[in-house]
Amino acid sequence: MNCEELEALEAVLAFVNARDDTTDLSPSHSTDASSYSVSIVPDDAVWLSEVTSDKKGICEPTSAVKQEIVRLKEMIKIPGRNRSRDLQKLETLQLQMEAEELQQRIQELRYTKMPVDEELLHPSTGTIQRPDGGRLDAWLGLAKRQKRLRNEAESENEYLRGLVQSQMKTIKKLKRLFHNQTVAKKFPSLVRRMIPTFVPDNGDQGLKVLERLGSSLNDLFLETDHMFQSNGFSSISSPFSQVNTQPLSSSSTRIEVLKCDVLPFDYRTLAKAIMRNLASDYTSDGKGKHIPPNLDMKVAARVDTLVIEELMKIQLRYMAVRHAEDNREVIVLTGQDELLEVFGVAVDSIKLQERSWCVLSAMSPGVCLLQMCMTVTVQAQPLLKDRREFTNKVCDLIARFEQEMSDSSLKEVEHELLHAAAQSGVS
Repeated sequence: MNCEELEALEAVLAFVNARDDTTDLSPSHSTDASSYSVSIVPDDAVWLSEVTSDKKGICEPTSAVKQEIVRLKEMIKIPGRNRSRDLQKLETLQLQMEAEELQQRIQELRYTKMPVDEELLHPSTGTIQRPDGGRLDAWLGLAKRQKRLRNEAESENEYLRGLVQSQMKTIKKLKRLFHNQTVAKKFPSLVRRMIPTFVPDNGDQGLKVLERLGSSLNDLFLETDHMFQSNGFSSISSPFSQVNTQPLSSSSTRIEVLKCDVLPFDYRTLAKAIMRNLASDYTSDGKGKHIPPNLDMKVAARVDTLVIEELMKIQLRYMAVRHAEDNREVIVLTGQDELLEVFGVAVDSIKLQERSWCVLSAMSPGVCLLQMCMTVTVQAQPLLKDRREFTNKVCDLIARFEQEMSDSSLKEVEHELLHAAAQSGVS
């Protein structure tokens, strides 16, 4: 029922209460027939005009209500609709029509001239037994029933809303568990809290970044020998791992990850597997200006958003290329990333400039020496003194992530090559 109908219902209930007050006779009141008839019977002209206007105002909405009831009965038969809502509205309209009929009857009884009959007086109490008392009781019962139905409908709707919200939370938890299980198989060496999620990002802005990165791949390759000599890697041939963090300025920090390992694989086979593991989601058509012609078909690129549950969210833009030489394979990678969230809090203007070199050489037939140097420069806006501790924690988190991601990628490559070797041995 709308607001106008509720106001009409309240007005009728108020009239019923007023009628009870004016028609009940107490011992202190006179039971004279002439005074009773004068006090309750209005003028004939007034009565005729009010009855006519009341009937006119009641019949018009009753006709509209009947049409709406017929329409709802037809709509209920249509499959796929919300039948509970239509049934509730239909029941409300039927109650409304009954209420209007009772209201019309009350108006008729109100302006009907009824002679006082002594037989209507109760012999013991002296009160008048109204012939329309049953109808008034029915009207009051109808109002109470409407209120009860409305309360029950609100309670049921609240329960259904809570049930839907609970089911949505359960679905999200199941999706997260399935995702964590899948990623745990793919990255077995990662700790539980550092599980990555790659969200594809195919925007034009990412491709523009790749154009700038592709132009620097040749220069990055030429710096390989100088970089390894400056780090002393040229004289290291045993397993080794180290992470260095060095503040460069008030707004810049350099993270360096060094790794050396001996693997039981052919160095060229291992280089191809590492390139496949970079998960290229960009395919060159041979005409892109951002990839030099001599590097076409040897490039792996990625434009993604990396989400690490409860820790951080990084926008990745990187490109890698493989160079084959006589006695070694060199993979160089350059990237321009941006940190979006840390510990669930959005951050702004924290850039990551990534450069890495991976040299694979043969120690003996079937044995490969892997030497990797990775540098990440974290650039942030000048921060206040009380924010320096937060920046240091972010740098430590990025250093830990870079080290564990490189270890996980190598573990995955080893597993892939061992599985391929086992399959070839069986066949």
